[in-house]
Amino acid sequence: MDLTDNHYEKLLGLGGDWKVIEVDLDIGKLRVDVHIEYLGDTLPCPECGAACGIYDHSPERMWRHLDTMQFLTMLHCATPRVECSKHGVKTVAVPWAGKHARFTLLFEAFAIKVIEASRTLQDARGLLGLNWHQVQNIMKRAVDRGIERREKQEIAWIGMDEKSFRRGHRYISLINDVDGGRVLDVAEGRTSEVAEGLIVKALEEDQRQMVCGVAIDMSAPYEKAIRKMFPHADIVHDKFHISQHLNKAVDKTRAREHRQMMKGKDDRLKGTKYLWLMGMEHLDTDELAKVNALKASGMNVAKAWYVKEVFRHFWSRRDAGYARSYFDYWYQEAANTKLPDVIAVAKMLKRHLSNILTYFDCYITNAVSEGLNSKIQAIKANARGFRNFENYRTSIMFFCGKLELYP
Repeated sequence: MDLTDNHYEKLLGLGGDWKVIEVDLDIGKLRVDVHIEYLGDTLPCPECGAACGIYDHSPERMWRHLDTMQFLTMLHCATPRVECSKHGVKTVAVPWAGKHARFTLLFEAFAIKVIEASRTLQDARGLLGLNWHQVQNIMKRAVDRGIERREKQEIAWIGMDEKSFRRGHRYISLINDVDGGRVLDVAEGRTSEVAEGLIVKALEEDQRQMVCGVAIDMSAPYEKAIRKMFPHADIVHDKFHISQHLNKAVDKTRAREHRQMMKGKDDRLKGTKYLWLMGMEHLDTDELAKVNALKASGMNVAKAWYVKEVFRHFWSRRDAGYARSYFDYWYQEAANTKLPDVIAVAKMLKRHLSNILTYFDCYITNAVSEGLNSKIQAIKANARGFRNFENYRTSIMFFCGKLELYP
């Protein structure tokens, strides 16, 4: 069945000597095939733009286009090749698709909208009628476009963090723009060499010179890389990671004490794990009464919890001098508990105190990184995990990079 060729030329935005020469409609297969040819004698060289004569044509290629009503629409063209005096024989760019793409620009733009709006990639695949590799290819092209378009503006505050990638202690490192709330780039591993490479990939030399502060956990590899790559930046050990260390000390103390008490059939600590991990302001009346009753009995977990809660006031000190004095007081309180897990964390914080006190100069945290980590965890869960790091990076940058993705 013949359709008006001019109709499809207008829909595709073709101009000049690009012409639709045939349109085939297969009602049984719900498919439209649009055949395009270039009827002119010259085209610009894709390398230098000089007008060149047509040399020959590549074998016919096919591109997926937006559906025509409910009909799958495919474009066909034997792409012209030109002979340039400077660059030799080159395949020209077609006006409806990017280089090496199997989808038209309009289809890619539509697919990106669907992927962004879908709950999972599986849902997007179903709506688009694509397989996993095709969706990943569209996302990768979008991310590559976005990174190429990203402006090289000043970024003063950086966050660096690690994230679990796969079982077997496989991790990725992320570098984030704190003010922009976005991931700048991702690398596999968490060594100082990996961190250095990640910094170079994410920020150019002049940008690195302008970074004022970097929020990290107490990771020695990250600290080493930051001191080398950000010569003017303060290192700020993030308060959220410090809170995690304190919570772990409380939980270890509770678990040890609970095991000991259960030997004597005392189950008062049963089911209390999350009571001790919450801040006092998050406890309801009954929970607070239970905590106070256990405190009154002199339990070790209550002592550990008290030390954890007291440290929270460290962050509200007026300046670094007051904070240092408060830390000295807190450290003595921690030592007085004689609880090994609490004392171990206290000693660790004392070793890193100088980089904890820089918070009062920068007032930055990894709160943005923690929020992005939650989003990344959802991405991984919705994809049911990633075996390939590059696909994982593509998904993170697609959803968390705040890039200009559209063609």
